[in-house]
Amino acid sequence: MTKVETEPRVLRVWRGVSGAVAVGLVLLALALIGVQVYAGTRDLPGPGVDVVLWHVLAAALAVVAQVFADRRSRWPAVACGLAVLVVGAITLWLFWWA
Repeated sequence: MTKVETEPRVLRVWRGVSGAVAVGLVLLALALIGVQVYAGTRDLPGPGVDVVLWHVLAAALAVVAQVFADRRSRWPAVACGLAVLVVGAITLWLFWWA
């Protein structure tokens, strides 16, 4: 683990932002699982199993990248945090905005 006192404040904020995005992706995946289960039990269309699986995969990738970001220092932490943001942006673009 890295020492918080020796790290720049910008890096700590960056980790916080990327961690929030990772948590958001996990919550979004859990919400979609709930919606799919609800839709399946009531004979409604729902989002689809493929969409739910893609969200779960994106959430898992974001969490793994965030764990690496939390355990690295300086540029590797920045790169892993950027990976979290890229996974989040791609997920939102493909399944929500496009």
